[in-house]
Amino acid sequence: MEAFSLAVRRRIIELFQSGLEGDDVAEIMACSPAAARRIWQRYREEGLVGPRPHAGGHTPRLDEQQKKQVLAELVAQKPDAFCRELANDLHARTGVRVCRQTIGSWLVELGFTRKKSRSSPPSRSGRTSRRSGTPGSTPSHACATATSPA
Repeated sequence: MEAFSLAVRRRIIELFQSGLEGDDVAEIMACSPAAARRIWQRYREEGLVGPRPHAGGHTPRLDEQQKKQVLAELVAQKPDAFCRELANDLHARTGVRVCRQTIGSWLVELGFTRKKSRSSPPSRSGRTSRRSGTPGSTPSHACATATSPA
């Protein structure tokens, strides 16, 4: 849920200062009574109107420049590497451990595209896959000549 704007917070505090109760303030501001009381309580105890800072998540250990540089080098060395391999190589090089999904999202975020190379070289003698159609059917040009008027 998104935090209340400063204007809404100030209005909630004004309503409490005018002597209204939490339920009345909540009804006027179309919010829950608990939210209104928390804003009022924080203002009374700490004198602060704004929301609390976000405290979750990990702080990044690699900045954007380091991330781009290291990933570019790793992808250049092993263009066919799986994300798990790149994650292991990143850990070996920088000491930062990330999961394969993070590597994948970083590659997309940084604009790196990876195309796997073929597992075998292309055939020199001809096509390696059948043409469309069922086996044993006649080619379309043979049918056209057989039905054309003489």
